[in-house]
Amino acid sequence: MRRILFLVIGWVCLVGGFLLCFVPLPIPLIGIVPFLIGAAILSQYSKPFRRAFQYLRHRFEWFSQTIERVAHRTPEMVRHMVHRTNPIAHVRLARKKARRKHHDVHSL
Repeated sequence: MRRILFLVIGWVCLVGGFLLCFVPLPIPLIGIVPFLIGAAILSQYSKPFRRAFQYLRHRFEWFSQTIERVAHRTPEMVRHMVHRTNPIAHVRLARKKARRKHHDVHSL
């Protein structure tokens, strides 16, 4: 029951923060903090979300850099999430696949 509650809270923060990013408020990027808090909660309680978030950070460099820039001003759980979803694992996997493919081509 507790896990479900945290998943609901995480999704509400994530969607609410995302929507606040596009609302013309006098404070720029006010939605990024609730977005990151929701992502931190979801990455702690949902492994598929954590993997998808890590892939998004790998795929979109600007997104990853934006999160890294803001993370040092956020609560500890957000900094922990940023560390856990570091896209370096996807870079390693892509490098391994490229090496394997290169090796398979030359072995024929």
